[in-house]
Amino acid sequence: MLKEFEPDASMSLYRQFGDGTHMQIRCEIKLESFRLGAICEACNNGWMSELEVHAKPLLLALSREQRALSDLTEEECGIVAAWAGKTAIIESHSVGAECPVSGDYLKEIRANGGRKPGRFAVVASISGKRSFAHMQVGVIHDLIGGGKAAGNIIVLAIPNLALVCSFPMLPIPFECRCVKSLFTPLWPSPAHWREMNQTPMPPGLQGAEHLSAMAERIELFHPFR
Repeated sequence: MLKEFEPDASMSLYRQFGDGTHMQIRCEIKLESFRLGAICEACNNGWMSELEVHAKPLLLALSREQRALSDLTEEECGIVAAWAGKTAIIESHSVGAECPVSGDYLKEIRANGGRKPGRFAVVASISGKRSFAHMQVGVIHDLIGGGKAAGNIIVLAIPNLALVCSFPMLPIPFECRCVKSLFTPLWPSPAHWREMNQTPMPPGLQGAEHLSAMAERIELFHPFR
């Protein structure tokens, strides 16, 4: 994406605190410099590389407004969502997030052949902005009747497209309630919610339904507003 749009793009990293203050934690560096050495060669040159090949034409078409989100097939939605999840997970580690997303999610994407994500939610929106950005928000939500839902919401911005991934952290089951907003749900589809509910969930990867609804209301944290 950098080669296609802004090969010399750079970014500074900031951390915002609960009291509204923020602090710069890394000086401005070239985006091309972000690397995560923890990815093994077999994955980097295998399923991840294949996912990039399949996702690139879809991402470019969306960025250039040659395709609309509503025109994507279910398989194409799964590919874009898998790419967004993979990229969000790796970025959460490469930027030094306080609570990076569990690598278990990468295992699920790999198990799905890079064609769809695992037990997390992805929504997208056409932004109209020519920007590259990454924002991670930790969410803890008190539930009616007691208990909590917790997770990470990560916003990825590429030119004209914002992708939001919602990763649950607590083992609490919820029924999916999709809320229409500025964003288009990419994953999961209702059929895949039923499919996932019929199989055992790995520890720590439950509660995706609740965080999906939260992600679809992410305009509160929209990086372009």
